[in-house]
Amino acid sequence: MPFDRNNIQFLLRIGIIATTLAVTISIYRLIQISISNPISSEVGSNVQVEYKTFAEVPNVPEGVFHYGGSPIFAPLRSPVVLAALSQSQRQYQLRFVEPVGIPQGSGAGIKMLLDGELSFALSSRPLKQDELAQAKARGFALEQIPIAIDGITFFINPHNLIVGLNLSQLQDIFSGKIKNWKTVGGADLPITAFSFAPQLSGTADVVQQRVLAGREFGNVQIVSTATEAILKVAATPGGIGYSSASVVVGQKTIYPLPLSIAPGEMFITPFVGANETVLNKIALANGSYPLTRRLFVIVKRDGSLDEQAGVAYTNLLATDEGEKMIDQAGFVSIR
Repeated sequence: MPFDRNNIQFLLRIGIIATTLAVTISIYRLIQISISNPISSEVGSNVQVEYKTFAEVPNVPEGVFHYGGSPIFAPLRSPVVLAALSQSQRQYQLRFVEPVGIPQGSGAGIKMLLDGELSFALSSRPLKQDELAQAKARGFALEQIPIAIDGITFFINPHNLIVGLNLSQLQDIFSGKIKNWKTVGGADLPITAFSFAPQLSGTADVVQQRVLAGREFGNVQIVSTATEAILKVAATPGGIGYSSASVVVGQKTIYPLPLSIAPGEMFITPFVGANETVLNKIALANGSYPLTRRLFVIVKRDGSLDEQAGVAYTNLLATDEGEKMIDQAGFVSIR
């Protein structure tokens, strides 16, 4: 075909039409993805469409849905929160299910989700490769959707005050290398470290990975709950434990330790205010506090109502109303 002016104009028109069609198809696909999956599982992702209230959130399924997992989420399943959800979305009813024979925890909740006992799970740690593999073997996928930022606070007996600890010192303490507080500037007292079981607790798993660099805990005393850890440390002169900052904030019988990433760096406290009773949300949000983690809703991607229930839960918490409840629970919203 000779390339005269008319032919060139014709080809340009064809090109414009084809480009317009391609853009239209791409926009349509993006809209479909946004509707079916409003929140991405990538850390730090944002909601595609933001809503102010629970009542505005679309595609919330009807039914009674069971969920479970990490006890760290307890403030988000308080009667006040559940009442607000049920009043705004009356067709959507949630029932928290505790595991039988083992303590509550992220691992227990994910196992129950894999076994079909839950509609979705709550986890204070990321999914593990073996959990993803188990899901794949059963014909579905698991997705972790971040909903909040939490800080992990280490605390000691208040009569053994020290300036703070860095992550290397924490590693040496919880691996058993450092056995006396005088080694890190404290009193001449033997160290008694309390920990959760890492195979059950998402918090312990994060400490094992981030503080111990994947190595095993040393000679620690295992506790089942944050309350038990606080009571044990308060009653033990050389005690040290850890838990979610949302649990530790405001506790009077223990001393929350300021932390630094490395020797010589500034210590960052998890709490601020006159009596350090307010969560240091700025440090948690910008990552200057050395030990932060994401809290996740674990969704089973199988096209079922359970999947819709899990996605709806994350979308509800991503509203302005949900963000306020996340803040009141002692966490930091990721929005």
